[in-house]
Formats: sequence, structure tokens, C-alpha cells
Amino acid sequence: MLSKNQRLRASEVREILSKGRSVRGTGVSAKVLPGRRAAAVVVSSKVAKSAVERNRIRRLAYRVLAGCLPEVRAAFFIVDKKFESAELVTLCSKLS
Repeated sequence: MLSKNQRLRASEVREILSKGRSVRGTGVSAKVLPGRRAAAVVVSSKVAKSAVERNRIRRLAYRVLAGCLPEVRAAFFIVDKKFESAELVTLCSKLS
């Protein structure tokens, strides 16, 4: 899990969604905006119906992001479908 100062606030997410550029990977897409190094992850209920499963996917994404966050700018990740952690690492490399 990312520390609180490495997670985006709701106002920052809205700004990234309106002004950020999009980057797509398989199963994961991201909106990026230059700024502080922080991230947020959203998992749709279309990906997993159970909240337990969505939270597991979100925690996995945060764990992978913790490793590549120093290279990533402010980013908002949207999980489109179940993904492998390698897909998120690949997407992180596109962002830096």
C-alpha cells in the first residue's frame, strides 16, 4: 500500500481526469499529469463483482506501483480487466 502522501486526493484525481494525457495498456489504462509523484487506482465492478476481489486487485496494483512510483508522475490508474502485474510495470515504464 502506498503511504498517504503518495496517494492522490479526490480534487487531484478530477484535475488529472480533465487535463491529463491517456496511456493504455492491456487491462489497465492511466491518466497522467506532470506534478507530484503520487497515484490512485480504481477497479470497476465490471472487473470483479465482489468488493473483496476488487480490493485484492487494487492492493496488488498499489504494491506494483510502490516499486515504480519514483519514476511515475501523478497518475490515475483505471483497471479495465484482471491483469498481470507485469502489465502494470510495462505501463509504468511508458509513463516515465
